[in-house]
Amino acid sequence: MTIGIIGLGLIGGSLAKALKFSGVELVLGYDISESVVLKAKLLGAIDRELTEKDLQNCDLTIVALYPGATVEYVQSHARLFKKGSIVIDTCGVKETVCTPLFKTAEENGFIFVGAHPMAGIELSGFEHSNANMFNKASMIIVPPDVIDLVILDKLKKLFISIGFTDIKITTPKNHDKMIAYTSQLAHVVSNA
Repeated sequence: MTIGIIGLGLIGGSLAKALKFSGVELVLGYDISESVVLKAKLLGAIDRELTEKDLQNCDLTIVALYPGATVEYVQSHARLFKKGSIVIDTCGVKETVCTPLFKTAEENGFIFVGAHPMAGIELSGFEHSNANMFNKASMIIVPPDVIDLVILDKLKKLFISIGFTDIKITTPKNHDKMIAYTSQLAHVVSNA
């Protein structure tokens, strides 16, 4: 399996490390900072830098950017993704990401699935990424209305292989409602 990761910050970098160390054959990574890509290669989190040309060879592409940047990236690269491949995000909100990207994926022959790893720390950036970040964590999967159950099973097995122990499946609206109370409110209170 070839996995591409766009954005090697805390979550993208941790996913790269976890996936590579779990035995994924080829992990490619891209970050706006060239020094982050070099550090990720040096530490063995990625095999090499992900180029736009590589998108046509990725079985799974993980977009680990902020919500607006995620939508922009997927829409602007939609014609480059491998037909039939899976593209997921890691955003903490889903309606504003999934609604446009389900449509983009359908129009361009790939499958978009929302994903929200319920893990993290108060620090950011690749330098704080950790292959064990997802141990015993929950992963929320937000698939389109119509999806092959084999794809969901494949994603579930992949997430379990890197430490997630609780996999939930929901809708974009239900996700955002649930997270507003359990996660976003907690962030607001801690920042206050």
